[in-house]
Amino acid sequence: MQNNLYAQYKAKSLETLTNGEIIVKLFEEVSKQISTAIFLTNQGEDVKAFNCIAKAQKIISTLTLSLDMSYGISLPLSDLYDFLHGELGKAVTAKDTALMKSSLSLVDELKVTFRQAERQARAGKF
Repeated sequence: MQNNLYAQYKAKSLETLTNGEIIVKLFEEVSKQISTAIFLTNQGEDVKAFNCIAKAQKIISTLTLSLDMSYGISLPLSDLYDFLHGELGKAVTAKDTALMKSSLSLVDELKVTFRQAERQARAGKF
């Protein structure tokens, strides 16, 4: 019963998010998955790390597919997402935590940028 109530609450809270807030949440999840993959790689848990990176890549692919190419910023973002997707693939294949950390830094910068843009949009500054 409690699990069902929590699931309903979670679904309802997601429905009330703006598009910008959803993008920030997605970047938060990508960041979490990469951080977990770094930890797991350091622990020798390569399969679990691979699964975390695969989840991060799936979210990045979703972000790429959600771009509205009628906006000028969409093509550079698409290229950036493709780059990030590829770097994560290289990092997990090579078990390269330095490359994972570099990708994590980029994701965190994107998350901060989108969070700021969302705040400005809500304040009517766009």
